[in-house]
Amino acid sequence: MTFPEWFNDKFGAYTREIYRDEVPASGAQAEAVSALLGPPGDLPLLDLCCGWGRHAAPLAGKGYRVVGLDGCRYFLEQVPETGTGSSGGSISAVRGDMRELPLRDGSFGAVIQMYTSFGYGTDPEDDRRVLGQVYRVLADRGCYLLDLINWTVARRAFNGKYEQAYPSFDMVEDCRIGPENLLRVKRALLFRDGRKAHIYEFEIRMFGVEDLTVMLEDAGFRVVGLWGDFDRSPYQPHRSYRMIAIAVKGAR
Repeated sequence: MTFPEWFNDKFGAYTREIYRDEVPASGAQAEAVSALLGPPGDLPLLDLCCGWGRHAAPLAGKGYRVVGLDGCRYFLEQVPETGTGSSGGSISAVRGDMRELPLRDGSFGAVIQMYTSFGYGTDPEDDRRVLGQVYRVLADRGCYLLDLINWTVARRAFNGKYEQAYPSFDMVEDCRIGPENLLRVKRALLFRDGRKAHIYEFEIRMFGVEDLTVMLEDAGFRVVGLWGDFDRSPYQPHRSYRMIAIAVKGAR
């Protein structure tokens, strides 16, 4: 399998600036993950679609042995080798496709997938492949935390044209919701220093809680919790900012 053509465009050098407002919350989000998982065990933790390691670093600082996997070389070059702290944790960076993980069966005690990095498959079967791969690499009774934006609320904000200013560029987006709950985004970065505009497109599938739960159960998971945010508040479809599913392998 190959990465979608737009992959390195969307998840490249400009992403840290686009998502700069999310970075300060990384430590608190990692704290919530740590509280859910408990003390580091014998098996490592997989940070799937780890980006530049903004969650992997604080988790490694708490003593977890984190394997961070991403498809973007630019991100992986920035992942630190150790965590923020002195608790003996570590980080290993691996490049791979989440639809076909280059990892051994049952080799992880937990998998986390943060900040709506699920749903980028070019067809619905890709999303099922991802869940099957997560199930495969998890040890029995291993925990899977899947963090998505709450599309029930957010989809109202993603159907039209939008502009936003950043320190080195202006971003213009045209967002359209198509069949099968597929959000199509055309994005232009207009640089203030006169560089040629960077224009690219990508797609992401939107999920309701019922559909997501069915997909997780079909993959073999049991959903044991739904958070509305990383304060661990209960998920409320018409109010919550996030839709965070907590699922366990082989716990029917």
